[in-house]
Amino acid sequence: MMKSKNSPDGQLDKAPLWIALSDMFVDSETNYACIARVARNYPLPDVEFALFERVAPVCIGNMFSPVPPIWGGFHEKQLVADIEAYSRQRSRQGVLGMMGSFLFGRFIRLYCFHMWVDLRKAINAPGN
Repeated sequence: MMKSKNSPDGQLDKAPLWIALSDMFVDSETNYACIARVARNYPLPDVEFALFERVAPVCIGNMFSPVPPIWGGFHEKQLVADIEAYSRQRSRQGVLGMMGSFLFGRFIRLYCFHMWVDLRKAINAPGN
């Protein structure tokens, strides 16, 4: 089983998880078993947080494009940079920004709930 590297502060490196989860937002069939192989290296609450609070807000726009520009996978370095920038931006939001982020987060949870259910099934499936 692949182990994720620890960062200098002792936290698991989230980039491999973010990259794997981003495959749920490309214009092709989602291979949940492949994503689950990476996600199993992280606590389930961390996977859920990464999906709904980091990856989905950055990647969900690809799903709403009439002709999605990303169908083979997100560019890994750019994806990580975009997620880190999004996270920094959210940490500096004022009250209105936080309200907007809350509403956007509720929308993402509703829209992507089926994806989370399918991923959890794949994570918990024996033998993968």
